[in-house]
Amino acid sequence: MKDVFISYASEDRATAQRVAAGLDAAGISVWWDRQIQVGSEWDKSIEEALTAAKCVVVLWTVPAKQSRWVRAEARAALKKVVPIMLEPDSIPLAFTGIQSLRFLGWDGAVESKEFDILLNVINNKLKGKPVVLPPEAATKASWIGKVASVVGLKAMVAVVVAALLMASSFWRIDADVILQVQTGRIEFRVNPDLDQKRLTDSLMFHKLFLQHVGRVSLSPKQLLVANPDELDWEADIYPPKAWVELSGDGRAWEFGVIKSSMNSTVTLESINKKELSVGKLDAIVLAQPTTVTLETSSDQAMNLTMRTDKETPRVVLSGLGKVEIVEEGLMSEDVSMVPFSQNQELTYQALFNGQSGTIVVEGSGKTFILVINPSMSTDNLVFSTTTLPVESLDVSWQDPKTGERKSHPKFQGTIRYRGLPDFPEVKFHAPMFLTVDELERFEITSIRLDPKNRMFVIDMQGTAGYIKTGTTKNPQDLRPTVFDVIRFHPILAPLRNLIGL
Repeated sequence: MKDVFISYASEDRATAQRVAAGLDAAGISVWWDRQIQVGSEWDKSIEEALTAAKCVVVLWTVPAKQSRWVRAEARAALKKVVPIMLEPDSIPLAFTGIQSLRFLGWDGAVESKEFDILLNVINNKLKGKPVVLPPEAATKASWIGKVASVVGLKAMVAVVVAALLMASSFWRIDADVILQVQTGRIEFRVNPDLDQKRLTDSLMFHKLFLQHVGRVSLSPKQLLVANPDELDWEADIYPPKAWVELSGDGRAWEFGVIKSSMNSTVTLESINKKELSVGKLDAIVLAQPTTVTLETSSDQAMNLTMRTDKETPRVVLSGLGKVEIVEEGLMSEDVSMVPFSQNQELTYQALFNGQSGTIVVEGSGKTFILVINPSMSTDNLVFSTTTLPVESLDVSWQDPKTGERKSHPKFQGTIRYRGLPDFPEVKFHAPMFLTVDELERFEITSIRLDPKNRMFVIDMQGTAGYIKTGTTKNPQDLRPTVFDVIRFHPILAPLRNLIGL
């Protein structure tokens, strides 16, 4: 049998023939497939020659890299192989863990520096001497190739894929979600950028309480004020004789805060207390960044708190006919017209006599609070259908005593993932909390008041980098992982259904 076996692709036959001839001329016995006898079994002859050879020279080219036979021969003779890289990027991954002679551009010529190096390596190999490849003419062995040569390329790929999938199950990404929440309290920060944003649509109200008031403006047909000393304490009403008329037809009235340190308030409600609707709260428009808190109270009212960075908001009330106004901490700018001390709570009646009366209320500072008892008509319980860009959002709050995150007793909601249509919908409910933060392109698209349980129903959508629910002892990160993106990709739906993934 021959000492040297040459493995090559059929496209490189000419180079293999020149190598075989050169080695033969140097006194080294060579086997290559031209020497298979007629009538012999092809596979058996190659296997016998490969086993008997003391050295296997593999000519790596792009065609050889793609050849199943060359790769099989190189793998079978891994411990005695002398690989030669004849073309760039021509060695399969599983064989890059072994140093190779780098003979780029060599055509197999015997009279060359490359062939002298090859002869020296083969002779040392045949004599059992240590083989040290010259650095300038050899590749560096890669650790990936070493692993691949031990476990096999397919097995290594499977291990790598499994490792990547396992790692991807811990790699969470921002959640692109559609979120609906039913809650009794929510706080969010609206950033209108440079454009004005509508916080509310128009809302019919039965009673309205405003806190931190700075100025009230109105022009009624008739304005009356009640003498505080004439109040019927048992019936909690003022008799007809208590009322004093103040104004003429359509006179403009302005009331301002008495002291900046006072928490001035205004209450508006029906004169006869039986009307379903007193007036209409026109759209509240924000022209600056504002933090908004919406909360339902035990008396079925809505508490709306606005905290601004600069100027306080103002509200416009319209559709007024006959309205009772209770003011505390405010003073008429025409002091002489009011016959009673204004350093106390005073009750006024503004009569607009069938006209659509208007009252403008401005705040006194950066915090403005409205407590609204809306009209009981179902059609009037839409708080807002205006898209609001939101910078931060919190549906739960932290108990200052225990530090626990808490939610409203009737809190519930759902999350759907826009980028993952096949991802299961996530549901949550009290006593679980919900916190959403690190928002990007996040919007509140509607706010409604459920007429049955007086809870806010809020629709939102956008991207969140932080979204958690659960309990304080068992919080849950609701952001999907890279593995979820792979697993719930629509392309994989048939496979997922087949294996129940």
